[in-house]
Amino acid sequence: MTMSEQNSPEETISAREGRDRVVELVFNTAEQLDVTGWWPRNGSAGARECTPESSRGREDATASYSYDRWAPRGTDHVGDAKRVAEYWESLGMSVRTVNPTTRPTVFAEGGPVLRAVFDTAAADQSYSIGATAPCSPGDAWTLNEEDSAERDQGKVLPGDEGLVLQEPPQ
Repeated sequence: MTMSEQNSPEETISAREGRDRVVELVFNTAEQLDVTGWWPRNGSAGARECTPESSRGREDATASYSYDRWAPRGTDHVGDAKRVAEYWESLGMSVRTVNPTTRPTVFAEGGPVLRAVFDTAAADQSYSIGATAPCSPGDAWTLNEEDSAERDQGKVLPGDEGLVLQEPPQ
């Protein structure tokens, strides 16, 4: 096996499949915890450039979705971090925990997403769970524009749950 074969992903997923996987992982991770009040602090799942269209043309552009949810900080930081780590390991993710006895942060790679993080000491006395999908073919700007157009037609996309949508001023 050549080095490039080892580094190539076993499967190429679409950007939207990546979006769905990061949203699902974040929601399912939150369900492992006895914490309520989760909300999408940074908005809906959004695409970001991996390989910009300007480098080789739009047809070669790649993008990756990321998503996170926040909740008021729980009381069992160490136990919650262990639950998240065990859950992510059960999904085949490679997991490491930083500050395991005080304010743990759990980092993971692989499994259904590229990477994920659970922070028990996020800003504003919060917990946060975030995930990023692997890069997939697609232009981030176009993906986000298409997602916005679907929302404008009333469609709720994965990760829109809990968003406070404001009507534009008349």
